[in-house]
Amino acid sequence: MMTINQIVMRKSFLMISALMLLLACGGKKAQGGNVFFGDDPQNQEMVAVRAFVEQFYKEWDKRDLLDYEFVKQYITPNLLKYLADAYDYDCEGECLATWMFFYEGGGDAGELKSYTFTPRDESHVLVECKYENYEYDVLLTVIKDGDTFKIDSLKQERSAYIGN
Repeated sequence: MMTINQIVMRKSFLMISALMLLLACGGKKAQGGNVFFGDDPQNQEMVAVRAFVEQFYKEWDKRDLLDYEFVKQYITPNLLKYLADAYDYDCEGECLATWMFFYEGGGDAGELKSYTFTPRDESHVLVECKYENYEYDVLLTVIKDGDTFKIDSLKQERSAYIGN
């Protein structure tokens, strides 16, 4: 007679073996080629677009908000014009409303606590920015540009005061 520990170990071994077999088969059934996971081109595009946006924000996190040369590498001329037109303050030289990647209003929203990235489809990523007392959701439209992606537009979808 088997002990409880032996039964649990055996079931765990069988589940791990089944998972390894699925992974070894590339997520497909051995016969028929029906897709289980990992082979959906639309899903792969969504993952790639999300990774592009996440890389942009995390790399920018190490830089100054006004590092326009960095930002310009990731955006289209369409978005560059939009950000330049949206800049309402006195300025010498080129000025861009780069705060719009985080929140629409400008000014100080406090310390950024976290952000999350959720792909909506293969060309849209929702960026949720959480501050001490505010939450902002910004929807980015991303397009393919050769071998990479570029952010073509942005729109604030939600703004909420969450208080203390």
